[in-house]
Amino acid sequence: MSRFQAASESLERSYGELQKKVACLSQELQKEREERVRLERLAAMGEMAMELAHEIRNPLGSIELYASMLEGEDAHQIVRSVRLLNHTVTNILHFGKPIQPAFVITAVSELFEEIRGFLQPMASRNHIQIETVCEAGSTIMADRELMHRMLLNLVLNALRETPKEGTIRLEAHLAGSEVLLSVRDDGCGIPKVTLSRIFDPAFSTHREGCGLGLSIVKRIVESHDGTIDVSSSPKGTAFNIRLKRNMEVVSEPITCS
Repeated sequence: MSRFQAASESLERSYGELQKKVACLSQELQKEREERVRLERLAAMGEMAMELAHEIRNPLGSIELYASMLEGEDAHQIVRSVRLLNHTVTNILHFGKPIQPAFVITAVSELFEEIRGFLQPMASRNHIQIETVCEAGSTIMADRELMHRMLLNLVLNALRETPKEGTIRLEAHLAGSEVLLSVRDDGCGIPKVTLSRIFDPAFSTHREGCGLGLSIVKRIVESHDGTIDVSSSPKGTAFNIRLKRNMEVVSEPITCS
């Protein structure tokens, strides 16, 4: 009798464990179904966004052309606004296709000055200063347009985080055969709970953001065989990028500030 009871109890335990495994497998299967549906929806939304981006780009070009023919600060502001909107459209288009850099010798100091010249008027509205420092010899073999887009994404992100009277700092330093670029702000930092997700596509902590900027930044860096990491604290955030240094001698300013 005791053997029968022991066998019965063992069978009940096995049956209970089997039920738990079936329940776990059912939950995993449901999650996979939900994830597949989500990915299918994202793919459909991505295709629609790319179609809209193509349609929007042509009239943007016309607006910029006509605004550039006008004089005055208002006209310049229209041109800057159109270029920023075109930047968002280009982010969408870049997100939907592989990134293939066209490498040329690129002086980081010139990139920094272009970014500062373009965004300082916007930063000045909140009394934010954009500072740049470049060590002599900070040249890289890179796609100039992609590097400009990468820095533009990072500084625009920093502008959203930097308080009034704050500072955004772009730096370039030599590190052996590499150039270390950094974009720093003195905002309140990124919460630890979201820090690991900031490079994820479509993830954004801002209502006005589409969540593509930092994802594209990472893709651009990786397309140049570089690395990017982020450090953050309540005193600010720094994005640090390592790219291969161009060892040819190129004439450039020692610093830009």
